[in-house]
Amino acid sequence: MKVAVVGLGIAGLSICARLALSGHDVYGFDQFEAMHERGSSHGDTRIMRLTPGEGELYVSLARRAGAMWRDWEGLAGRPLIEWTSGLMAGPRGSPFVAACQSLSRKPAALLRGDAIHPLTRGAIAMPYEWDVFRQEDCGVIAADATRAFLLRQAPQWGARLFFNRRIEAPIESLTIRIDGEARGFDAIIVAAGSWAGALLPEFAGRLAVKRRVLGWFQCNTPRMTPVICVDNEDGVYGMPAPRGLYKLGLHAVGGAANPDDVREPDAGDVEALAAHVKSLLPDHDPSPVKLARCLYTVTPDEHFLIAPSKAHERILLFSACSGHGFKYAPVFGQLAEEWIDQRPSPELEAFGLDQRAGVNRLGAAKS
Repeated sequence: MKVAVVGLGIAGLSICARLALSGHDVYGFDQFEAMHERGSSHGDTRIMRLTPGEGELYVSLARRAGAMWRDWEGLAGRPLIEWTSGLMAGPRGSPFVAACQSLSRKPAALLRGDAIHPLTRGAIAMPYEWDVFRQEDCGVIAADATRAFLLRQAPQWGARLFFNRRIEAPIESLTIRIDGEARGFDAIIVAAGSWAGALLPEFAGRLAVKRRVLGWFQCNTPRMTPVICVDNEDGVYGMPAPRGLYKLGLHAVGGAANPDDVREPDAGDVEALAAHVKSLLPDHDPSPVKLARCLYTVTPDEHFLIAPSKAHERILLFSACSGHGFKYAPVFGQLAEEWIDQRPSPELEAFGLDQRAGVNRLGAAKS
């Protein structure tokens, strides 16, 4: 089958690689250059959790992905994940922390917040009354290294990748205009992240684009520090980064954005991040070594949205969005293949439009 994949972030690259390996005639297109930093896939690191607190379906996806990450590492000839352990934390009774504990295959007693400072040798501190669940199956993905690997691997399997190509919006049929030239396909998968709503306007109301800012902070005594995911108002998350730095972001802070005109990090972003560094990372300098912006494409329920277009049943929106998708990257190609082959898939059913009421199966989303 001749398949166009529009958008070559981590989802689009995974889809191109898998479909090409399966024998499809795959063409991938992106409006920007390879390895660009305008979307949601760029950066040095992403969090890996084999027991995400979003719900049972995500746990199943993460564990499927875990085995496939090992395959990718073998092909890449280098590790793509560094396992660090993680601390899932929040105020006493936090539903997120409770979900992480109940979904774990190795449930353990909750820690109290005041145990974290000595446990991490002073690197992390948390309020004494908080609940904290320690997960060993957490780590850090080398995000840009993974993208670079797929940019090499997908063409080796037969995918044709094209960058700096303008895709005319909207996409309403299996013929699309690329740099003004009409080209026909048997199926089209739109994995364009924050630009997906413009390409497929019927989904625009379900995909909110958010600006987020990340900061990298220097530790006075660099050491391997766990991943943290915090169930508080700002949704703090953090992870070790190269050169002994610690990367911190705020899942719920940043406001709406136009993906073609995203405001650069400013003093307000520094202040918001520094406040959490001072309270959670006492051994770190609250002045960031560097800052970077990122785009979230967020659905109202913060779950993935993978759904066929009303314009044509062979056009698929593939939005592994809402700030928690990178860890599942190897599975995205499998899901796209299941859709191409029209095979029953509980994930495609759950992430579609008709089954959004199935959110109880999925659980509450949390970065």
